[in-house]
Amino acid sequence: MTEKDQNHPDPLEQMLLRSDALHERLNELLDESTFDGSARGEAALGMCVVAMEHGTALRALMALGLPTSAVSLMRLQFEALTRSMWLIYAASDTAIEKLSAPLTLETEQAAKNLPSAKEMIDQIGKRVGQGVPAAAHGMLSQFKDVSWNAMNSFVHGGIHPLRRSADGFPVHLALQVLRNSNGLSTMTGMTMAVLTGDESIVKPMSKIQPAFADCLPDLLKP
Repeated sequence: MTEKDQNHPDPLEQMLLRSDALHERLNELLDESTFDGSARGEAALGMCVVAMEHGTALRALMALGLPTSAVSLMRLQFEALTRSMWLIYAASDTAIEKLSAPLTLETEQAAKNLPSAKEMIDQIGKRVGQGVPAAAHGMLSQFKDVSWNAMNSFVHGGIHPLRRSADGFPVHLALQVLRNSNGLSTMTGMTMAVLTGDESIVKPMSKIQPAFADCLPDLLKP
C-alpha cells in the first residue's frame, strides 16, 4: 500500500472490516449458547439462522464487487428476521405447526397462507406492552418504511437495479447497504439472545450497538 493509500483507506474496505468484526462479536456471544427448545423457539431460531446467512452472503457479494445482487439479499434478510420475531411474539400455535412440519407438497401449500411482512409487523405491534418490546417493533416498522420500496425494486427488476447497472453503484450507497444489513444482523443477534433466556448474554448483546455505531444505521444508534 502506498503512503497515499495509508492516509486515505478505502471506505468500503474499512466498512467490510468493521462489519466482519461486528459479526465476530455476535458469534462470540452466541457460540455454545443453549436456546429455547420448544417448537416455537426452534422455529424462531431457525429463521434467525437464515437471516444471519443472508447477511453473511450480502457482505461476501459486496466484497466481490457485486453490490446489486447484495442489495437484493437485504429484503430476504429483513423478512427472515421479521418472521423470527413474529414466531416468538405473535404467531399462533397453528402457524408454528405449519412451519415446523416436514417439507412435503401439502405442508408447502399450507405454509403459503402465512402472513406477509406487513401483516407480521402489524401483529407484533398489537402485542407491544404484552411481552413485546416497543423498540423491537419500532425498528422493524421504521426499517420497512424507509427501505421497502427500494428493496422490492432490486428483487423484482425495477428501476433501482437498472439505474445502478447503467450508472454505477455509488460508494456511499454501498456503505449504507452494509450499515442497514449490519443493523438487521444486530437485531437478529438480540432476538437469538432473547431465545437463550440468559441475561449474561442479553446484557452484553445490548451493548453491541454503541460499540459498533460506526457501521450501523443511525436508527440503531443509542
